[in-house]
Amino acid sequence: MFELSLTILPIFGLLLFGALLQYKQFPADQFWSGVDKLVYWVLFPAMLFYNISQVDLSSPVLPNYAIVIAFALALVSLLVLITCVFSRTNRPTGTSVLQACIRFNSFIALAIANAVYGEEGLILATLGAAILIPSVNVILVISMVTLHGKKSSSLSNLLLKELVKNPLILAILAGVLVNLAEIEKVFLLTDMTGILSRATLPLVLLAVGASLRISAFKSSGLLLVLSTLIRLICFPLAIGVACIFLELGALESCVAILFGAVPTATSGYVLAKQLGGNASILSVFISVQTGLTVITLPLTVWFSQTWFGYNAWLH
Repeated sequence: MFELSLTILPIFGLLLFGALLQYKQFPADQFWSGVDKLVYWVLFPAMLFYNISQVDLSSPVLPNYAIVIAFALALVSLLVLITCVFSRTNRPTGTSVLQACIRFNSFIALAIANAVYGEEGLILATLGAAILIPSVNVILVISMVTLHGKKSSSLSNLLLKELVKNPLILAILAGVLVNLAEIEKVFLLTDMTGILSRATLPLVLLAVGASLRISAFKSSGLLLVLSTLIRLICFPLAIGVACIFLELGALESCVAILFGAVPTATSGYVLAKQLGGNASILSVFISVQTGLTVITLPLTVWFSQTWFGYNAWLH
């Protein structure tokens, strides 16, 4: 447990360092907003494209991996719906609770998978992200447009627009196409994205840390407690139970659980502002969850390894 914490600690150290750099406005006031755009439009798409184009998509574990994630998403979404109905939450706040519970910080998930499980873990985490990113975005856009979107908006058009302009989804699709076409290397593109992917995780973690606002660590009532419990406890448990039923391997199960153990993504704030969600309360959820995972994530990783009998130090 202590060795595991030491492995994960540098990742959270980079998050805190990023927050400190933003607080000191170093190297410049608007620098980190530029880094956010670089990460979202260039670095992370490059990493997704490179890893997905190189991975073995014929792996028999992939269908079960998708089922595990779909089950967890459906169960957690249902829990959020029940929570919001019984707490009489208004619809914009309800969709922000949904974002807090099912959206995941893929940057942290991939960093942890790489640090704890090595290259094989990073590949599995990339596959998980490739399944989750489109699925989560579809669920969220449909929910937000249906519950509190403009009546004049066409759901199909808005959904298509949100997905087509998403660079992460485009990178995933491009990687899958190259992979299925059995193109080992795309001239220049494969080498360039490979170099960019190696620079992605450190800069991404600094940028995530810089996006946090310490002032948001304040009480937001019962919804904050419930959404945090659903996100950091119910989600990883749902994934773990599904892994057992589908008899996934120990490594695959531990990596899958990471997506339930990491905090929600900072990008949810932008979507909430665009589609009429409660962006202010979501910023609180994002900051509190990220702070709590300093403690909960090592515990969840240790618990998952114990649960599935996987010892990372022997691999």
